[in-house]
Amino acid sequence: MKTIIMDTSNEYLVVALYENDICLQKIQELGNKKQSEFAIMYLQRILQESNLTMLDIDQMVITNGPGSYTGVRVAMTIAKTLAVTTNIRIKVVSSLMAYAGAKKAISVLDARSKKVYVGVYENNKPVIEEQLVDIVDFENYISMYSGFEIVGNGGIVNRETHKVDLAENIFQLSKGIDVVKNIDALVPHYIKKVEAKKLC
Repeated sequence: MKTIIMDTSNEYLVVALYENDICLQKIQELGNKKQSEFAIMYLQRILQESNLTMLDIDQMVITNGPGSYTGVRVAMTIAKTLAVTTNIRIKVVSSLMAYAGAKKAISVLDARSKKVYVGVYENNKPVIEEQLVDIVDFENYISMYSGFEIVGNGGIVNRETHKVDLAENIFQLSKGIDVVKNIDALVPHYIKKVEAKKLC
């Protein structure tokens, strides 16, 4: 089983290749402005260095948000295109959950405009529904879920930020997730209303 992992939803660009449970190639780079430009290029590089083509890949796992309006759509567009043109199966993982992985954790991501996306997880499952909150209200989650590690963009809520192996987290989480049955119905999970939509 060969699996491509891709995350373009937030500050990191992640592209990785797994064969069964072994990671053969992995790229995790800071720089969300690179995602639309480099995602396909990195995917091609990983395949070439492994002497593979997309026809050799069995499945692709991506994040579906929340995150950058453009960023979330980069990986999703690539995945949907490949699902139509090849036999690749697609799975999706929450961007917030990707930071938590199997940890007992509060995941926080920058939503801009003094707001953050928040998710709480334990035993690979959400404890609450993912939500958008004002940064000033984030302390409430720390009080409610004492003993939970804070992961993601900790700096925005005045907490230490720890680097996370997103590819490994996404790969492990994907084992408990079903394949997308209707690829046409696959859409990003934004949580908040997008400013671009308000202007239309």
